[in-house]
Amino acid sequence: MILHVKPDGGVPSFIPGQYVALGLMGAAPRYVGAGEEVEPLAEDKIIKRAYSIGTSPEQRDYFEFYIAVVPTGSLTSRLAAIKEGDRLFCQPKVTGTFTLDSVPADHNLVLVSTGTGIAPFMSMIRTPSTWTHGRKITVVHGVRHPEDFAYSEELQSFEANNSSFQYLPIASRAAESWEGRKGRVQRLFESGEINLNPLLDHVFLCGNPAMIEELEVSLTTFGFSLHSKKLPGNLHLEKYW
Repeated sequence: MILHVKPDGGVPSFIPGQYVALGLMGAAPRYVGAGEEVEPLAEDKIIKRAYSIGTSPEQRDYFEFYIAVVPTGSLTSRLAAIKEGDRLFCQPKVTGTFTLDSVPADHNLVLVSTGTGIAPFMSMIRTPSTWTHGRKITVVHGVRHPEDFAYSEELQSFEANNSSFQYLPIASRAAESWEGRKGRVQRLFESGEINLNPLLDHVFLCGNPAMIEELEVSLTTFGFSLHSKKLPGNLHLEKYW
């Protein structure tokens, strides 16, 4: 689901790639057909989870979130039942360090995601300041089935209108009739379709932990260094679940 949330106090300032916590009370209804909760919660207890923001900071009307609904989940099964105008908890403070702040303006971006992990990258590419002169931007989105390619039309439009932008969707469980890329995200690196240069590129990984762990090993072997506050590098990780 794609959810738009309008905070009571307006959209605060934030940096593309950051996240905010959303929440609902245990008493909130779950969507019809939801599975039995793994951990039933008391009705007077609030359920909170952090979600990356998909909108640009320049979008002042609402936050956008791209959320995978888990039938047995406590929060997403309730979020899927809310209607336009319903109220929920939205944490006032936006936080997170999975941002472009440490990336030099003349370095390229390779933004690699699976599933809903594409959300922070949408925030980045929807923000004009990301598009620095001479920078190349590649967005990789891995899903199981082609119908799960959220934002594909918008990303295709970016590619059609920007020679410096490349969109690489890939499906791991596509039918034989699917004519697009098939397999896991890692295959694009193994095949050489994504050609990296540690001196010029910054790679951001967001999504499935298995994907992140595998690419972390291969990319650090290739010459990339893990980014941290204390020791800046060119490989940035956000373990989304």
